[in-house]
Amino acid sequence: MTTGWLAPGGRVAVVAPCGPYPEARFAEGVRLATEAGYSLDIPAGMLQTHRYLAAPDAVRLAQLQAALDSTTHDAIWIARGGYGLTRLLPHLRTDRCHPKPVIGFSDATALLAWLWRMQWPHLVHGPVVNSLPITSDDARTDLFRQLTDARDRQFEVRPLASGRAEGVLLAANLSLLAALCGTPWQLDVRNAILIVEDIGEAPYRIDRLLTQLLQAGGLAGVRALVFGEFAQCEPPTGTSWTLEDILTEFGDRSGIPTWLGGPIGHSARNHPIRWGTVGQLNADALSINEKTRAQLAGPGQ
Repeated sequence: MTTGWLAPGGRVAVVAPCGPYPEARFAEGVRLATEAGYSLDIPAGMLQTHRYLAAPDAVRLAQLQAALDSTTHDAIWIARGGYGLTRLLPHLRTDRCHPKPVIGFSDATALLAWLWRMQWPHLVHGPVVNSLPITSDDARTDLFRQLTDARDRQFEVRPLASGRAEGVLLAANLSLLAALCGTPWQLDVRNAILIVEDIGEAPYRIDRLLTQLLQAGGLAGVRALVFGEFAQCEPPTGTSWTLEDILTEFGDRSGIPTWLGGPIGHSARNHPIRWGTVGQLNADALSINEKTRAQLAGPGQ
């Protein structure tokens, strides 16, 4: 089995199916990816800002569909997160799609979930082009290495209750997972270790999002839940409780084994997680076997 599937020099389609991006930082992200050896194709007119979207729906849909169908690109890289992909999902066609690695996070969770249902072979929860400049050198190097020469890795984590778990790895944005509940694209997490992160959500909203997932069956069959970074999600000043209290309580009432310290988030620490690889959790580590893929979750599994 090939563990790397985007060799330096690979041709990458960049698409902006979500929110608008600051052009200077995006250009810096393009520079970093180009220096790493990738050839990025950026379609003309990709940025045609429409309210809080990178472009009107028809434009973003056409860009994304063309990239999914392309036989001349080796990968797809999302320009920026934000919002907008859930508006496109009902209109995406599957008849001419040509599987290739797809890289993104945040709002891209919706696209990853849609492709996971199609058993798309290479999905990477990792920095978007726009976030490369604010990603730590360590995480950015990890991304480029995993794309070209995937290696087993280990990250420190901390259990909120004792236990061990093994399962297929999925990584996602919590708000998007909740937004997909009740839709045809709700993520199937059976037999999975699910890593979640978010940004700018008050603790009570995180509680509500987790509760919605639980009550809607969005966590049915999950083997473990790992909380990554929750940036700008702290309680108001002066409170006597912490976000960790909220997460610990959720683990207790859901009965799902939970850990803290997942290596993903909206700031510098945003390591790539390849959906479908095998992960093991113990008292203090998340071990990822990059050479083994397990079809333990997803439709029909």
